[in-house]
Amino acid sequence: MRLELPSGEFVLPSGIIASTPDIILRVARSSERLGVITTKSIGISEREGYKEPIVASVGGSLVNSVGLSNPGADEFVRESAGVRKELNDQGKVMMVSVFGGTPAEFASVASKVAGCADWIELNLSCPHASGYGAAIGTCPSTVREVVAAVREAVDLPVFAKVTPSPGLVGTVARAAVEAGADGIVAVNTVGPLEFASDWGWPLLKNSLGGLSGPAIKEIALRCVREVRESVHVPIIGMGGISSRKDVEEFRSAGARLFGVGTALWGMSTSAVGSFIDALHSGAAAVPDPPPMGYSRFTVREAWGSGMRVIRLDGSIRAAPGQFVQVLLPGKGEKPFSLADSDPVLLLVRAVGPVSRALASLEEGDEVFLRGPYGNSWAPQGPSCLVGGGSGVAPVHFAARRFRGMVDCIFVGGRTSSDLPLLDSLSSAAETHVSTEDGSTGIRGLVTDLMRGRISGLPGREFLNCGPEMMMVKAAELESSVAPPSKIFCIVERYTKCGIGLCGSCALDGYRICVDGPVFRYSDLVGSRDFGRHKRRASGRLVGINE
Repeated sequence: MRLELPSGEFVLPSGIIASTPDIILRVARSSERLGVITTKSIGISEREGYKEPIVASVGGSLVNSVGLSNPGADEFVRESAGVRKELNDQGKVMMVSVFGGTPAEFASVASKVAGCADWIELNLSCPHASGYGAAIGTCPSTVREVVAAVREAVDLPVFAKVTPSPGLVGTVARAAVEAGADGIVAVNTVGPLEFASDWGWPLLKNSLGGLSGPAIKEIALRCVREVRESVHVPIIGMGGISSRKDVEEFRSAGARLFGVGTALWGMSTSAVGSFIDALHSGAAAVPDPPPMGYSRFTVREAWGSGMRVIRLDGSIRAAPGQFVQVLLPGKGEKPFSLADSDPVLLLVRAVGPVSRALASLEEGDEVFLRGPYGNSWAPQGPSCLVGGGSGVAPVHFAARRFRGMVDCIFVGGRTSSDLPLLDSLSSAAETHVSTEDGSTGIRGLVTDLMRGRISGLPGREFLNCGPEMMMVKAAELESSVAPPSKIFCIVERYTKCGIGLCGSCALDGYRICVDGPVFRYSDLVGSRDFGRHKRRASGRLVGINE
């Protein structure tokens, strides 16, 4: 099949950032030099993937175990309508990555997604999903069968993504090309590997993961050379690329296009685009990534019933709006907005297994934190804060940090037990309170509380945090006295990695862990998702209340 390469030489690899169609479009618009955007690997049915932690730092590289989370082929197709055309209009290629457990399953998925794709990538190399990826891709005869089945099913260029297996990878690539593959993606992450923390517990919930980044560059280069010696089709080279020198080394090894993945950790969407374009010109410099190492803390105090306050015995450098990933070894990891940073203060409602375990901590218990992550908020003038439920946490942080500039606070909860930080808030600024059962303050919602007072607050900046529907209604009220550019919302979404790579926290194409979580209302008003839709762990788009 004749294969026309895009003008942009850089590729966003599968599993990196482009987890949802809206993220794909936003990232595509950020860079002229991004030629190919690869989707997350899509399977025949919805899959949530592994529980957190799914990513960890190992000597400046990353190990991950996402677990092939995806919404399923039918849902992917439904949501992806029009994405390929917009990418094509920009001169970019949409490569849809697919996986399966058998040749027939690969062919079935490829057939379903073909209408959304320019190219198809066959994930024959994921190292940590039992029965998939490398379990298939290290057997040349099975690779041949998979490629032949997909070649029969679709009339599109097909790329086989191969394992980083020096000595074998050339044979696998040859089998793929002889069966009809039009190109090779070399390579996936190295693994499966298991890494332990300084305290002895596994860094990943799944224990086994794939290593990526600078640590695998020499392995990747050797594999690209072996593939080039074995076949004469286009090669997309990847594995530790973070500079123009790396690009030229992969070019010399035989690659025609160049995947950039781990180097993008912690970058906002605009920063990703700037980095890719600078990589082309040779001016790229990888910024200092956000912290990935865990710090150990001990619980100093814990109080509250409906909402639990956990005060730790140390501090971190953070600002209001930022969040941390909180880990309880053996239980799991979840993101929490900071209620203060010195000492660290968390506000926890027992909802799932991790938050229930965290809420049960008592004085002397240990907990581990990494971060902080995301952007932050600082007032430019007199400000009013609005918080509901666990959204009171960053409101408390802002009220304490910016005492004197914050002159009005509205908070609400279901009952008085949802507001264990009320006394601390009241000492920072004038505080108005509502509870749904009337146990504290007025009976009703926090927006009911605001409605009669908002007209008396002209000239204020507003910061909101809480359930999205609450923030939508609060921002609508605030818009009567302030422009949308002076109204800020701290958005909380399902967050797995915290560093912008897995894309699970998508909101209208933003990844809230790096593009937020603090957003101007002017960037949210009128959007498809804010206050209307959310995503499951699989990435499937559902209603906000589902």
